Amino acid sequence: MDFGNVLKTPINIGELMNGGTEFQIDTEFNENEGDEYFLDDDYGSADEDEEKYKQLQSPWERTFDELRQEMERIDEHIYKRIMKAGVGEPIPNNTRVVIEYNAFFEQESKPFDSTTLRDKPQRFVVGKNNVLLGIEEAVRTMRVSEEAQFVIAYQLLYGEIGCPPRIKPKADVLFVIRLISATPDSDGEALSKLNETERRSYGMVKDKVTEIRQYARDCFKRNLISNAIVKYLEAVNTLQMCQLKDEAEQQEQQQLLIALHTSLAVCYNRRDKPKDACRMVNELRRLCDVNKNAKVLYQEGKALMNLGEYDRSRKCLLRAQQLEPNDEIVQQALKQLNDRSVKHQQEEKKIWERAFSMAANKKKQVSKEEAMLMENMKQTMQLFVEDEGSSTLPLPDGLSEKELSIMEQLANELQLKLNVHVDNNKKHYKLQK
Repeated sequence: MDFGNVLKTPINIGELMNGGTEFQIDTEFNENEGDEYFLDDDYGSADEDEEKYKQLQSPWERTFDELRQEMERIDEHIYKRIMKAGVGEPIPNNTRVVIEYNAFFEQESKPFDSTTLRDKPQRFVVGKNNVLLGIEEAVRTMRVSEEAQFVIAYQLLYGEIGCPPRIKPKADVLFVIRLISATPDSDGEALSKLNETERRSYGMVKDKVTEIRQYARDCFKRNLISNAIVKYLEAVNTLQMCQLKDEAEQQEQQQLLIALHTSLAVCYNRRDKPKDACRMVNELRRLCDVNKNAKVLYQEGKALMNLGEYDRSRKCLLRAQQLEPNDEIVQQALKQLNDRSVKHQQEEKKIWERAFSMAANKKKQVSKEEAMLMENMKQTMQLFVEDEGSSTLPLPDGLSEKELSIMEQLANELQLKLNVHVDNNKKHYKLQK
């Protein structure tokens, strides 16, 4: 169920009830998750109790007063009962959290509000007044992976008036909340705040790069890919300008650059910029052995597939599969590559059959045959030149010397290269931009 766009800033309930308020819509917001295979971050793991949690029946049928007797009193407005313990520490201010919840009115079996029904978790930064105060105060008491029940008084929710007809006046609510993840809220301007002296110090820069990476990851998760690219590039450029004191700092800088370039390859592939993704992989070759890195090989294979370099793409993906034989994402990419390759071969066959169809008619005069052949070849090659997504065009096997001669002549006119490679004593030709 789609509930439309997201507010850039929260609505002030007080202003809304006393004459109105102003708000802005974040039209770029998208809840699509980043692909966990590509990035090193843990955005939450599968939970064996997830289906149990997602039940839409109230866990309490009697009065809230009776339920409070079985709960821990947090303060005068919030009571809590932990159903599944979490890990780590309670949530501080300036933490970006992801939660799922179902909300029930007293003695009502169905939720009036539910992230399960929306099929979208709730995301907000603690301490920024992005959600109802009662929810924020409840989450502050939680730990990652914890599931808990809260009875929250109306004073911290919808107030004395409520929001008729959906929210009753003075409505206390039972919230069943699961805290999926919690990460520090990052400063996207952390590097720009450094002065020139600080920018030359690796010790100063590396901590700010950590903040920038977190900010870029948040952008990626919200599908603000361009913003993520800008920040990753900023981190790369700043790191490369640092003065390193010793070998330990050099090795640490190298690992950071590997992570940043890998993330950039991910972002460029997501933005359908395969040439830039390949450029990031080439940068990674200077920093590490990419043949031992399944993530990088996957990104290169994906980019090459989108460039029509199917043979090279297959080599990358098969090597990634060797390193990660159980990874379903690599397996899916290989299947996609096979489907695209078969379709490409079928379309290519049709094009070249049309291009050389007149060669079968031996009764036509040679000059006319050559002219028609050249025109068909030229049209096909012109389409290839204009196709920005392709860098190579394999030629069909079995070309005659005359056809190869015409092909080479046209290639020179269109500033293309006619390359040949031998496989099992058989020549294969392709055009390359």
